Amino acid sequence: MFVARHNFGLVESIKPEAIGSPGKRIFRILVDAPTASAATLWVEKEQVYGLSMAMKRMLEAPAAGEPEEGQEANFPQLADSSILRGGDSQVLEFKVGRLGLAFGPGEEHITVFFHDERDEPEDEDDEADEESPEAAVPAPTLQLCVKRKQAEAFIRESLEVTSSGRGTDAISRHAMVASGKVDPNRNGHFRH
Repeated sequence: MFVARHNFGLVESIKPEAIGSPGKRIFRILVDAPTASAATLWVEKEQVYGLSMAMKRMLEAPAAGEPEEGQEANFPQLADSSILRGGDSQVLEFKVGRLGLAFGPGEEHITVFFHDERDEPEDEDDEADEESPEAAVPAPTLQLCVKRKQAEAFIRESLEVTSSGRGTDAISRHAMVASGKVDPNRNGHFRH
């Protein structure tokens, strides 16, 4: 079952990258797939950090069917293993508006969904959208799967990229703490 317009299946690599000098950087995620497919996904710094933190929470979450007390519900699960094969032989480039994550197929893979910003509904305050959010959200532009090890590497690289800036904004500070560069309990604290 392919949910998105383009399915890269199990990708060979997914890497975050920052271009430019601190304070004026732009971010992108580079994807290479075995089906002669590639994508350049332009993202905001907050999206890179948010995606890496969401992946980290997924990997640290208890297995399906074993929720811990006080924990939120498990992440969505995808069971169809045909999504690992992919099918598209495309070169894509777009600015990401919305992201989605799901486990699957199985606990060793994470499926990531990227929505093109141009496909996002412009009038988000419409009451009809609130009543039926399913109808308002278009299909993702791209879906891809990563193995657990690839997700762990993406998390490390994302935290490194987002924390390598000036450290003056909240995202950089949180990324510095999450990546272990700064430990406010041991070597100082951040000014608020």
